Amino acid sequence: WTSALPLAPEPTAEAASASATPAPPRIGVAPTLAAPPSAKELLETANAARLKGDAREAARSYDLLRKRYRNDSRAGLAAFELGRIRLDSLGDAPGAVEAFDDALLLAPDASFREDAEARRVDALDATGNHPRCLAAQSGYLSRYPGGVHARVVSARCRP
Repeated sequence: WTSALPLAPEPTAEAASASATPAPPRIGVAPTLAAPPSAKELLETANAARLKGDAREAARSYDLLRKRYRNDSRAGLAAFELGRIRLDSLGDAPGAVEAFDDALLLAPDASFREDAEARRVDALDATGNHPRCLAAQSGYLSRYPGGVHARVVSARCRP
């Protein structure tokens, strides 16, 4: 025995989607955001900005790299370059001291260490912090008595 009732036709895909109610928003779920730039991408951005003469953008990218990727091998170099830009281009000697301190912390055995220590003396001299400048000067000269910056460093930290 079969049913005499007619079967309802299957709805088309268009009709089904038109009549379906939209799903409620998911509460507490953050929208998907683009992944933050990698350390490599930040370094490339900073270097490109520096070559274009955009010191602020270069400083921003170097600063972000050293803060976000502290364990990356590029973090110390980023801090060193940030210190140079802050001192030479942005006129921010206290910011340069902070960046050079960070470069020395992040990369204690880096090939640029002597340069970072010498530039730190320059930055401390520019801040007028005589006691810290003298301590940094003494540290540089004891580690690098015949260093390439010894003569310049010796002339710094004058009251």
